[in-house]
Amino acid sequence: MNDLAGNKRIESLDVLRGLALILIIFFHSSIYNFANIHKIDFEDPPLLIIIMSFMALWGGIFIIYSMVVNTIMLSRRSEERLIFKPFLYVMIAGLIYVIIHYLLNIFLGRWNIDFINNMPDLTVVAASLRDSKLEFPGYTKYFEGSSLSTIAFNLILLTPVLFLLLKHIRKERTQYLLLGLSIALIMILSFARISIFPSFERAVESRHFLAATFFSFTIANPYPLLPYSAYGLTGMMIGLMAYHGRRRLLKLYALPLGTLFCVYGLAGMTEFDKSISRPDFFWYFKTNFELGFFILLIVTALLTQEKNNRLLTRMALLKWFSRVSLTIYLLETTTSELFRVLWFHVVPGWDQTINGCLLFGGMNVLLWSIILFFWQKAGFLCSLEYFWVKMFGRLGKQSTKMDFIR
Repeated sequence: MNDLAGNKRIESLDVLRGLALILIIFFHSSIYNFANIHKIDFEDPPLLIIIMSFMALWGGIFIIYSMVVNTIMLSRRSEERLIFKPFLYVMIAGLIYVIIHYLLNIFLGRWNIDFINNMPDLTVVAASLRDSKLEFPGYTKYFEGSSLSTIAFNLILLTPVLFLLLKHIRKERTQYLLLGLSIALIMILSFARISIFPSFERAVESRHFLAATFFSFTIANPYPLLPYSAYGLTGMMIGLMAYHGRRRLLKLYALPLGTLFCVYGLAGMTEFDKSISRPDFFWYFKTNFELGFFILLIVTALLTQEKNNRLLTRMALLKWFSRVSLTIYLLETTTSELFRVLWFHVVPGWDQTINGCLLFGGMNVLLWSIILFFWQKAGFLCSLEYFWVKMFGRLGKQSTKMDFIR
């Protein structure tokens, strides 16, 4: 794994991110188009709905992934001289992610659903395509977090932590110990947001916008910094181990840590009523289980990086999804809404059943696969990643985002 100190992309992580994005497209297109979603008992939802809601929430793996690759990149650039400039670039990227978060939440992204009355709070693009008129979402939509906002604040807040860690704590084992303890402490104490959450609701209802904005990033669903800052610290720890080629530590420390979180989360989830729409103890244990599950996935991907190079090179489609993942994430609602209109002419009433919605989700993945097949021939020209590389290149920050096998 010592090649991670070089300037190569980590293909196994690209493949994992591409697979996660495919699952997001599939389940977003399925869940958010089910016309009878209001008939589900969300106090005790069926197991299939629980599984679908879990499979749709892959933002956690992107949070860990982001910190893994940035930790490796910053460690490599600090080999000869540790200066803050490269770390500052990452923080600037975090600020850009905050802007993109609002662009997604208000204009391009998915929507909130009033599960009781089956009334979706549509974003601008979705409302325009469905109702043929320009319509902005309700004001509560401005105070909804996202995986992008959590990635953003992890980059902004944790990148200086990495700089201080590299500067003042030279012993690797001490670094890993501090990070591991911090991760465990944040995850254990994250149940506190259950009692704090009413403060967020009151701030939104009373239109205290500053407080509501703060709480939307820190404690509100679906990706609050408490506990998802621990996901960022996890990515930092795994990134440092991977950069230093500590395969043994990944096996003997990271993998058992992931297993521990899985067992802890799963054991707790079985003790509480299932829920998918509010912060409670089920959600608390669910985030612990997800963290453990994602640790196992990412560490396994890193450990197989050197062994399965031939297999990885054949997974071009997954790498296409990975390389322009942010562009796809921003546009997948728009393409889904456009395809939705067409699909009603092909299969009338498909949105009345779960199976019909799952088929629609699969067709959305197929549509994006066809788009990427032709787009990659042009080097993903005009994608958000394309302009991202151009912009940061002018600032002196080199990137491998657009390096791909045609």
